[in-house]
Amino acid sequence: MKHSEFQLGRSFFLRSVLLAFCAAPVFAQGTDNCASATAITGLGSFPVSTFGATDSAQQSGSCPTAHADVWFAWTATATQAVEVSLCGSTSADTVLAVYSGSSCPSSALLLNCNDDTCGLESTVDFSAVAGQTYMIQVGDFNAGVTYTGTLLFSVGSVSSCGTNTGPDIIVGDLMDVANYAGQNVGGIDYDALALGTFSCNIGTFWCNWMSGTNQHPVIDNNLYKYKVVNGSGRIEQIGMSWLKHGFFALSSTLCCAGCQATDGTHLGVNCADPYSAGLNGSQSGAGPRWQVNATTGVFTYPPANPTYSGSVARRCQVKVSDLEPSSASVRYFGEAQYVTQDDAAAGNNDNNASYREMSVVGAGNAWDFDLIAPTVRENPAILAWQAVDPSVQIANIDIPGDGRVILGWKVTALGGGQWHYEYALFNLNSDASIQALSVPKGAGVNVTNIGFHDIDYHDGDGIGNVDFDGTDWVATNGGSSVNWATATFAQNQSANALRWGTLYNFRFDANVPPSAGQLALSTFKVVGSVGVQAEVPGLPQAGPFCFGDGSGAACPCNNSGSIGHGCANSVNAAGALLAASGTTSPDTLQLTNSGELASAFSILLQGNQDLVNPAVFGDGLRCVGGSLKRLFQGNAAGGTMAFPPAGGPSISVRSGALGDPLAPGSVRSYQVYYRDPSTSFCAAPLGGTFNVGNAQRVIW
Repeated sequence: MKHSEFQLGRSFFLRSVLLAFCAAPVFAQGTDNCASATAITGLGSFPVSTFGATDSAQQSGSCPTAHADVWFAWTATATQAVEVSLCGSTSADTVLAVYSGSSCPSSALLLNCNDDTCGLESTVDFSAVAGQTYMIQVGDFNAGVTYTGTLLFSVGSVSSCGTNTGPDIIVGDLMDVANYAGQNVGGIDYDALALGTFSCNIGTFWCNWMSGTNQHPVIDNNLYKYKVVNGSGRIEQIGMSWLKHGFFALSSTLCCAGCQATDGTHLGVNCADPYSAGLNGSQSGAGPRWQVNATTGVFTYPPANPTYSGSVARRCQVKVSDLEPSSASVRYFGEAQYVTQDDAAAGNNDNNASYREMSVVGAGNAWDFDLIAPTVRENPAILAWQAVDPSVQIANIDIPGDGRVILGWKVTALGGGQWHYEYALFNLNSDASIQALSVPKGAGVNVTNIGFHDIDYHDGDGIGNVDFDGTDWVATNGGSSVNWATATFAQNQSANALRWGTLYNFRFDANVPPSAGQLALSTFKVVGSVGVQAEVPGLPQAGPFCFGDGSGAACPCNNSGSIGHGCANSVNAAGALLAASGTTSPDTLQLTNSGELASAFSILLQGNQDLVNPAVFGDGLRCVGGSLKRLFQGNAAGGTMAFPPAGGPSISVRSGALGDPLAPGSVRSYQVYYRDPSTSFCAAPLGGTFNVGNAQRVIW
């Protein structure tokens, strides 16, 4: 067990007080005999006392013996992932196990067990089913030691052990925090912290963990701040560390049962390895980021080691000016990521980052960081933005032959005919990195308040032990786009590119609402670009869109149709084509869907929003969203269906009758989905028994 540098400190005291104050009004203490286990139910806090307990014959067989153990019979009230934790409630060296069933268990019923997660204390995760009962065992690593504490049951995160072939390293838990004294560097006040990490190998093969070579993981720490500014939420990176180099993998358990132990030079299958915050915050062995290719996991060893001094050097530095106490509108998230070669070679390196919400309290130059929510596994902190605000949209961007960057965005109506556009771009593991971003805009759009935010490298993290350039990207407001760019690789190899493990922000206000558009990202180390659909400022254009011809999102089973059509169906390789004719004032609009099956049952769908990222819909793609209305339905004749049908009300009349009046200037989009009963053409689970053509956008 890696016990060195574990710190209780103020964060332990505060968390203990909060847990005691918020404890559920129950009198659960635990029972020495599993046959009469204390019954508890649901999420919340439950007191534990092992005083007077003896060693049970029932043991996990995977974790160390739980000495002086007590038992609870916990019943789930919902089907969900559950985390059970003793963290922060006792200073004992705890052992915690969970078993299926409601009677004294055998090791064969073990779901998960844990010795050390947050220092010496324990946390387990498991998948619970509503109404089922689970046996919870609580004890101590040391014989004859008893204690009191609190079991906290909360919504957790269960990993899919054994799903991905090869080594698959994730951050199973951000387990503790080390707070360090602040320091003034170059006239700027900084604070610093470090996050403890508990890694898990959820893959099918062990992972190299060899010290003294480059065959081990490197681990970063980042800090992010979410804040509502002028009514619009944003997430920004405000802290970044150097890298902890892994050494000697323990064979603990956290994410998976059945750890296959090793001699420490590898992290075994289903095994977990903890590094306390004190270890991750150790300065002498830390290495810079610039020598690491996060796409391949390859890095230079030994790492560059320029001189350093002071309490914040190489640690996760945060400018004091970026800190303010946590509140409903100001929230913080810590993040850690493991990068290692064999995990990357197996193609399992897109799930290596996890985040956890934190609290920040303090004033002036005295700040304290603490953990306040369960770890969200296999999710980088940019996804916390969407967790806080579900209207935030996220898109993964995989650069061919390289790594992944992630775009998040939110458009907020400010009133007075103004909208705020907020984009966050996170480089998860792209070595090519990003040099420029271009956001298209409609003709005549007025853009104001253009902004940019980045994070500074420090302590010589850059080529030749000189920090990468921190110059803000230059923003230009062009006639058809808003652009940000740093110098190219040919101009300056140390330019302020968006490198792996960092998040940059781009923002502006505009006088038009959003519509779908294609953002362009230019790569840094190699000359190239990649596009991604998102919301951009501009007036929507009437006409066809959402094609299944391969020009955008892929059809569910590679069944691309002809140019401008929807996805191919079982009898027509071209796919269905929705065409529009007539006028909207007066309403003579006719929508005709051709290329269906001969007499297919068909429905005309109307929506008031467009899906930026098309949704798989049967054998096709749907881009019509928002408030959906089924305007008309009927059977095609010879593979063609017309709307409105002969003798039926006009489209505008029908829409009004369904509670959606079409005022002049309103925008609606239309698609037709139709039956295609073939189960062999686009077999489950990829497709369905229906398909959809392209969409038509109409301005009334």
